[in-house]
Amino acid sequence: MNLILTPLRLELRGFVKIRLIFKTKTIFDRAIWRYETPSIQKNIFTKKTRDDDPSPPEVLPSTINERRRRAGPEGCIVNQVSNRPYYDTAFTLEMFAQDEVSEVKLTYAIGTHKGGTNVQSWTEMGGNTLLVPAKLPGGIPLHWTVSATNTQGLSSTVQCSLNTYDSTLPDGRVEHAYKFSSHPSKIVAFIIVVEDSPLKEMHYKAVGFSPGQYGNQFVGWEEARLDNSPLRQGVTGALQHFTTPMDGKLIANVLKTAKPLRTIESCAELCMNHGSNCVSFSYEEHSETCDLHDQVAGANAYLRISGTYKNYERLGIGYHTSVEYENLPLTQGTQYFVNAKVTNLLGYVEYLIGEGTMVDFTPPEPGLIKNNQSDFMRADECNASVSQRCLEVTWRENHR
Repeated sequence: MNLILTPLRLELRGFVKIRLIFKTKTIFDRAIWRYETPSIQKNIFTKKTRDDDPSPPEVLPSTINERRRRAGPEGCIVNQVSNRPYYDTAFTLEMFAQDEVSEVKLTYAIGTHKGGTNVQSWTEMGGNTLLVPAKLPGGIPLHWTVSATNTQGLSSTVQCSLNTYDSTLPDGRVEHAYKFSSHPSKIVAFIIVVEDSPLKEMHYKAVGFSPGQYGNQFVGWEEARLDNSPLRQGVTGALQHFTTPMDGKLIANVLKTAKPLRTIESCAELCMNHGSNCVSFSYEEHSETCDLHDQVAGANAYLRISGTYKNYERLGIGYHTSVEYENLPLTQGTQYFVNAKVTNLLGYVEYLIGEGTMVDFTPPEPGLIKNNQSDFMRADECNASVSQRCLEVTWRENHR
């Protein structure tokens, strides 16, 4: 499209009219003096370039203030798109640059270190704002490098990063305080969550007769808050970042296996150095084998007794809360499940489950007893068994 523009045109005209009896007649009407500046002819789709342009493109601020003007630090902005399925992740990338006399081409690359291209090589953006559905490594920091290049080959480079790129649902479990209980009105459990993305402030808990999303038949969904897991007290070194050991080997994806490692502390240090995606490890002493995992025991992974394996879960990157339900009309012979609904800031929702608590108010039946001298019930408190857990001991006379 060609545009012809005359910036300025001046003209002085004169005319003479004679008024007769019945009409008016013009006897003079012409331009006395005229001046105009030279016209500019240009195709609006052709940008004038200059071969001697000595400066690279100017990087503009990526944010807009309340006056609709660009302000703030110069650079790029990258965000993971929220409210998408966890298996269809995407990111947005923004970078604004201009050059008054040259065309500007934007390209970007992604790496696990600043300036790196080991995740994605240089790719043209095709615009200042980009939305890319992409599968990228998770659990580690990723760095975007954006370059603006003019026709003379001069470039301006900026960088931005994400602490993690999340393509997994929140992981964790509900750990019931006891599998069996004789308390007539109380259930206790612990909600444990491991997630590399920030969680929303509010979550939900419920009690039902089945585990999972629909397990809210007994107590409906109620709001719950989660706290960050603290460091382990009484332990120094790398092990203070992990829980007390649990018997068994975690049956889950193995990030890395190291053998031989002579001490548990060495295995803990290896997990810490691996990054935030290492959330637990399993260690066997006699074989000196260390397995690193990106999961904890829960719905998608479980512990299995295997040799001398012990499992440790990482603290500091997880969340937890204790749940206590009181004054419940519990029923004999019924199994109750505490369920949790957890959501992170990306909108990923996961329902955490546990093994449940079976309520049992009656002692074992011994069968037929002949010639019995006495048969009565009493509350033995903590004297019935050396393995009995003395938490919230019931007052019921339920020991025969």
